Amino acid sequence: MAMGDDKSFDDEESVDGNRPSSAASAFKVPAPKTSGNPVNSARKPGSAGGPKVGGASKEGGAGAVDEEDFIKAFTDVPSIQIYSGRELEETLNKIREILSDDKHDWDQRANALKKIRSLLVAGAAQYDSFFQHLRLLDGALKLSAKDLRSQVVREACITVAHLSTVLGNKFDHGAEAIVPTLFNLVPNSAKVMATSGCAAIRFIIRHTHVPRLIPLITSNCTSKSVPVRRRSFEFLDLLLQEWQTHSLERHAAVLVETIKKGIHDADAEARVEARKTYMGLRNHFPGEAETLYNSLEPSYQKSLQTYLKSSGSVASLPQSDRSSSSSQESLNRPFSSKWSTANPSTVAGRVAAGSSKAGSLPGSLQRSRSDIDVNAAAGAKAHHAAGQAMRSGRLGAGALNPGSYASLGKIADCGQLY
Repeated sequence: MAMGDDKSFDDEESVDGNRPSSAASAFKVPAPKTSGNPVNSARKPGSAGGPKVGGASKEGGAGAVDEEDFIKAFTDVPSIQIYSGRELEETLNKIREILSDDKHDWDQRANALKKIRSLLVAGAAQYDSFFQHLRLLDGALKLSAKDLRSQVVREACITVAHLSTVLGNKFDHGAEAIVPTLFNLVPNSAKVMATSGCAAIRFIIRHTHVPRLIPLITSNCTSKSVPVRRRSFEFLDLLLQEWQTHSLERHAAVLVETIKKGIHDADAEARVEARKTYMGLRNHFPGEAETLYNSLEPSYQKSLQTYLKSSGSVASLPQSDRSSSSSQESLNRPFSSKWSTANPSTVAGRVAAGSSKAGSLPGSLQRSRSDIDVNAAAGAKAHHAAGQAMRSGRLGAGALNPGSYASLGKIADCGQLY
């Protein structure tokens, strides 16, 4: 394996208190050579490779990192080549030795984590021995994520996220081992640590769909820490969006119970995040979601309805609520749409009786009232139904109300009533 010229930190001041680095024989990762930018230029904390620390514009505020920073850092590592499986094993053993001992200088530990990403970029996953040694690295990765040095924690989170992205479900054992440690970073007061832990969890949820991760997430939804509960429901919402139903079936009851507790959470923001997960639950398990909805108190049902309607997800409401919603919509329809299928004569009669409503009818009903005399039309219909012609105008159509011909009595041949 071509490693290039090793870089020694012995002549460089350490940010840990000006103490020198460990022995020069320790494992080193060659620094990338950039023209016009000396390798030994002064470095500041947080600038030793990895993603750039975000400014105040980032979601987590000053010092935060996000997923875009992670993606850039995946391949921003020294380039190496793998010549044989045996060399790969030797390198992984050396990495494990450094990461398993927190007495090593933080620079060495950070570089060892970058070296794992260098191996991934070089195609280490094509070797069967890589997965055997990766399982042996679980403890070392957990120790790195617990480190007090933020740069080491960040590099550990980036490396774990890269492993999940490249290996997918083959990273199942490592993901299950590291996720609890990542959750411990969420409430950390150091933004770089908290946001690194959150970003790593998101990458794992997106790329490593292992059902054993579900209890690890749902258990944190009832954490005593408010920030942890908020983030946990956010992660659960992402999981319900990204995973297939068959990966969730064994834990459907746990998901329902967790979401129900979240909707009742004492923290307002946690409740909002929990309501978001309801839509994902309904997409996978509509029956269980409706049962959950019906078990809620009316006030919580109303809050959930309001959220779903505001997000344009009325289809996610239970059938009974969609029906009532449709009925309410029909009551709010314009005047013309209610009468569009009514009997024309009835509509015309209503128009004549209420001129104030006539302006809201469609053009086909907005006729001049001089076009048709409603009473005359009704009278003509009465005479036609009786089969007799009205003679000499004794019984004027205007004297009859619509439909009143049945009360006229019988008509004699002479055309008079008797």
